[in-house]
Amino acid sequence: MGNSFSRFFIGFSILGLMCIGPLRVQAADRHFIYSYESENIKAGEQELETYSFYQFGRNSFYSALNQSVEMELGLDSFLQSSVYLNFTQQLVAADGGGVQQGGGPILDGISNEWKFKLADSVSDPIGIGLYLEPEFEPDDLEVETKLILDKRMENWLATFNLLAAPTFNYADTGSSFLLRPSLGIGYFVSGVVFFGVEAMDENFYDNQPMRSVFSAGPCIQYSGKDWWVELTFMPQLANFGGNGLDFTDSQRDQIAFATSFHL
Repeated sequence: MGNSFSRFFIGFSILGLMCIGPLRVQAADRHFIYSYESENIKAGEQELETYSFYQFGRNSFYSALNQSVEMELGLDSFLQSSVYLNFTQQLVAADGGGVQQGGGPILDGISNEWKFKLADSVSDPIGIGLYLEPEFEPDDLEVETKLILDKRMENWLATFNLLAAPTFNYADTGSSFLLRPSLGIGYFVSGVVFFGVEAMDENFYDNQPMRSVFSAGPCIQYSGKDWWVELTFMPQLANFGGNGLDFTDSQRDQIAFATSFHL
């Protein structure tokens, strides 16, 4: 089971890397994995992106891999949309000891993303964007919204996102809510290398007492002709909703890997 888990992660990453082609120079429309920017791709352009989130470290054994394949399309200078497939799989501690497959890899949902650019991060005092993404899962409907504020100043880039995501459960008619402010600050070391830091505070509201988990860590992106790859490491640093770090419902560490190429 562990070998199949690793093979799926490696194969998914290779899928993105295989699509890299030396066509023409294409600027990345995002430089952080957890936070968006107001910039959109140009009208008529298409990009294929893959995202892998490896989560691990709880009180009992836990290892999860959440992945997405996204097809992105520029519709206008102020609007882009995308459709992506979400996959998940888990390895968890078995009741009698050892490790058991917690599920997957399975198709966990389909998402439809819409991003609206209201102001430019370079020519305007501040870039402004709005984001809407319904995600349809087998037992849930999640509606993710974001306010995006960003600014590009020469080699420096900063972005702030405020995410609000209610989730409605079909089976028990219950609901939950996630409020997540996030921040990304980075520097263009060269024309192809970007280095930064990301931080986010995830606030969960459901049938349990409110949980507030803060994570932060470094990110690095490398861009080539019509493609880019990025790696981010996000350890949990604080739990504002309880005593000590939360390793019951949240993971200790999260590693994210993303690829993108222009079609």
